[in-house]
Amino acid sequence: MAFTGMLVLLVSNGLTATALSVYDESLLNEFGWSRGELKFRDLVTFWLIALIAPFAGAFIDRLGPRRMLVFGCVLLSIGYVLYSRLDSLAMLYAIHVILALGLLGASTMTCVILISNWFYKQRGLAIGIALVGTSLGSILLSPVNAMLIERFGWRQAFLMEAALPIVLMVFILAVVRNSPRDVGGVALGLDATAGRDLRLEGLTLADAMRTRTFWAIGLSGMLIYYSILALYNHLFLHLRGLGFEPLNAGFALSLLGLLGLTGKLVNGALADRIDRHKVFMICLVIMLVGVAGLATLRKDLVLPSIAIVGLGWGGLFTLYNMLAVSNFGLRAAGKIGGVISLMESLGGGLGIWLTGVLYDRFDSYQQAFSLILGLVLLGLLLGTQIRSEVRN
Repeated sequence: MAFTGMLVLLVSNGLTATALSVYDESLLNEFGWSRGELKFRDLVTFWLIALIAPFAGAFIDRLGPRRMLVFGCVLLSIGYVLYSRLDSLAMLYAIHVILALGLLGASTMTCVILISNWFYKQRGLAIGIALVGTSLGSILLSPVNAMLIERFGWRQAFLMEAALPIVLMVFILAVVRNSPRDVGGVALGLDATAGRDLRLEGLTLADAMRTRTFWAIGLSGMLIYYSILALYNHLFLHLRGLGFEPLNAGFALSLLGLLGLTGKLVNGALADRIDRHKVFMICLVIMLVGVAGLATLRKDLVLPSIAIVGLGWGGLFTLYNMLAVSNFGLRAAGKIGGVISLMESLGGGLGIWLTGVLYDRFDSYQQAFSLILGLVLLGLLLGTQIRSEVRN
């Protein structure tokens, strides 16, 4: 199940949130749009996710993760087929409505709930393994996209990649089950005779929303997702502006993903062994240091800074998802995760779009990156208010 989650997030996040930015230069050259106009597509994606995420969470609780994953794969494939026929801004934004719905189905939240159903012990490591997929999407698909575009052109590259979600859907139908109960078992680490179903334990959404922890996780997540998605989606263009060749810029995105992968695995395992809240705060400090380096706009600091951001972000991505489940329990994990995802998606979509608008206005990423630095610092301060609201 952890491995399946990894594959799902490799495809869904790679096609929508990270490696898609490698196509940006081709689209800007083809259609002559401004960066703000192009990046408005991501605002459409993430704000639509924000609006629907609470309902999607309720559907996960009711229908189970398996059906949601299949639904997501179908829509992701349709979106990429349409991308290969792109001819206008209106069509671009319509495609991202479809991709938003696909990303909601094959989402991090869906995978985290699926894995939490299967793991009682070693949950942090299992979630970390699954979330490695979000980094693999950048590591593998960014240079692949650059090579496909160079060899076949951007339209054919989109059409070829539309097959990935369909292959993934077949795999999901073959192997995924919603919980151990579906195959007569129990979650890893539970006594088979105890009869406990983890999905029945924890706080309701209303109870969770009355806690300081819920709002600290959500608002801190909003600021950090603003920051990381803005960086992911503008880093390729930023590096091209610094004089990097397209393939080298694509491999720099892979570096960010590779170090993020390391952070997800290492910090997920650490969170099983020591206080997960301390691990979370350390990751925030690491990301803050990396963003400070990027905000200088110095070419000699850009690769070390990308590496540091990746390590910090990788741990944060695992910990935000782990905290949203472990600090409230699984009783209403879909609904709670949906509302938290709403806040994170609002921040992420705004970050991608507003960073493009600021570049268009100032012809530089200096102001945008300085804003990101301030938001990461504020997210760190909010993180100090997070604690567990249920018994471990």
